[in-house]
Amino acid sequence: MNDGSHENHPADSNTPLLTSLILGTAGHIDHGKTALIQALTGTNTDRLPEEKKRGITIEPGFTQLILPPFKMGIVDVPGHERFVRNMLSGATGMDLVMLVVAADDSVKPQTVEHLDILRYLDVRMGIIAITKCDLVDHELLELVEEEVREACIGTFFENAPCIHTSSETGEGIEELKSALCQQCQSIGEALPNPIDAPFRMAIDRCFSVEGHGTVVTGSVTSGQLRVDEHVMLQPGEHEVRVRSLQNHDHPVGRVIRGERAAINLAGIHPDKIQKGMELATPGFLAPHQLLTVHITVTPNSRFPLRNHMPVRLHLGTANHLASLKLLEQDELLPGEQGVAQIVSDAPVVCGWNQPLVLRMESPAVTIAGGRILDPCAQKIGFQDQQQLEFARGLICSNDDQTRIESAIGVRTFEKPTPTDLTRMTGIENPENHIKNLIQEGRILEVKLSNSTSQVIHLQTLNSAKSHVERILNKLHDDNPLSVNFNIAPVRERLRFLAVDSVLNQIFSLLQKQGLLQVSMGRVGLKSRGPKLTKNETKLLEHLQTTLQQTGLQAPLLKELQQQAEKQADAVLQLLKIAESGGAIMKISDELYLSVQTVELVKSKLKALMTDGTGKTMAEIRDALGTTRKYAVPLCEYLDRTGFTVRKDDLRFPG
Repeated sequence: MNDGSHENHPADSNTPLLTSLILGTAGHIDHGKTALIQALTGTNTDRLPEEKKRGITIEPGFTQLILPPFKMGIVDVPGHERFVRNMLSGATGMDLVMLVVAADDSVKPQTVEHLDILRYLDVRMGIIAITKCDLVDHELLELVEEEVREACIGTFFENAPCIHTSSETGEGIEELKSALCQQCQSIGEALPNPIDAPFRMAIDRCFSVEGHGTVVTGSVTSGQLRVDEHVMLQPGEHEVRVRSLQNHDHPVGRVIRGERAAINLAGIHPDKIQKGMELATPGFLAPHQLLTVHITVTPNSRFPLRNHMPVRLHLGTANHLASLKLLEQDELLPGEQGVAQIVSDAPVVCGWNQPLVLRMESPAVTIAGGRILDPCAQKIGFQDQQQLEFARGLICSNDDQTRIESAIGVRTFEKPTPTDLTRMTGIENPENHIKNLIQEGRILEVKLSNSTSQVIHLQTLNSAKSHVERILNKLHDDNPLSVNFNIAPVRERLRFLAVDSVLNQIFSLLQKQGLLQVSMGRVGLKSRGPKLTKNETKLLEHLQTTLQQTGLQAPLLKELQQQAEKQADAVLQLLKIAESGGAIMKISDELYLSVQTVELVKSKLKALMTDGTGKTMAEIRDALGTTRKYAVPLCEYLDRTGFTVRKDDLRFPG
């Protein structure tokens, strides 16, 4: 089993005194990257026959350099322009980079492109190595260093140490090792504890070993992994078991962040695995095709970014064809930055703040790079200011609470789990931040049931409020005499916002805020009253007076319509208006009574039933002094509202 490296050091890779880091290379073809690594380690990282025959690196090569207290896994990337894709896959997980420039050739196109790429990757430290110094005089060497310094302006190499070396004579090799140690010291102080983070490793090779089975290799970018643990292969949702582990050809019990790893997997065939897939803690990564990103156009790019242009997305060790959707403007010029969404041609896995690089297919050049804001995004409309505000909140790397708040806002009415929020923000255990945000009134906790709830951003609720108002205002405009409407079709028109359980809670909250009136499966705007003509207003007053004066002898609906003559069609709507205003009550489809009459009925029946015995329909009719025509719908209404309870032919107090 081989992790793609050649180990010449017998040191135990699990030695606790050694801090593991990944050192990468960058630079133009034939500038001596591989020879310099061999001078540092004694290992030739070119392993392919074609590489050795042509004298160039095609695939990333791997070895190890131990400079106590540091253990550096070295990734030697190709420098040829045709192999930039391979360079990008090898650059995954680098902690520091050695920029290699030949003294007899100076800065070349691939030097510049590698610098453009590195400005977007998650690398903060670097060192410059000028190679082949034995081939030039001192004056030319100084000129080359000046040109390199100029090319590095605005990058993390700007103030990096610059070491003059020769792989042939050994000049500067020890000085280079010393400078690497100093750089590692600064990095090591800021490294996260791998025990606290989920495991992640992007796969850069996969092969089968006789007697062992499937083996994958890569650089561990997060967490730790032990033998016999289970991990998830993504995309694909394949759960696999770790049969054994190696670090630079040495069997180990675990691998941690900053180490090269060869992992022998049980339960999967090599044909199911390809370069670009990832191994991760189960449940941590989720495949998705739509990503929200923050991107910067390469300052020296000849090409602006345009809306809907095709791009090659490089993410970890994967690359995919994708479509770019700008969200703030139709075009981004060189040096400009903005929020965008990327639609990949296949599902990808990534996490918050993960670096990405965008290249063109033709010509094959690097045009932009950036960071993942939302790895499982929802579609954001062009210039949707509210969603753009939430997306920008995810850029903030120092304010954990703002990122949690923004992640909840980005999810609108979806219910994010703690794992979802961690994936979107990089924050472990977000629950405390959620409690603080609820207390501060920045998000709301909506009860969906006795045991479940959901958090919704206050701005999201306000946005929903505007949608509800718009739809109900249209219904009120189309039905000027209606006070409220069947809630089912209203809910159907709002289904793009959320599921029914959440919509019901939205209606309830808006009702508490005084915006809506909701009752008996109907909903309306409290601020919208009916627009009545002079004749309709007069008829409404007449109906209310008639029902109040007639008491339990009130005319039925058909009788009221007959009395209204030419305005008969308006009677039912006017009765509904009076009902919503609290003047009358609907007893049945045919019978409406004044509120005073209903209260008098309840008072009489309460007195009648003080002895606790049930009363028949006839007894209730006689007590009310009315007829069966009124007594039957009245009793059914009182049963329906819980004032009375019917048992066989008797009614008892409710």
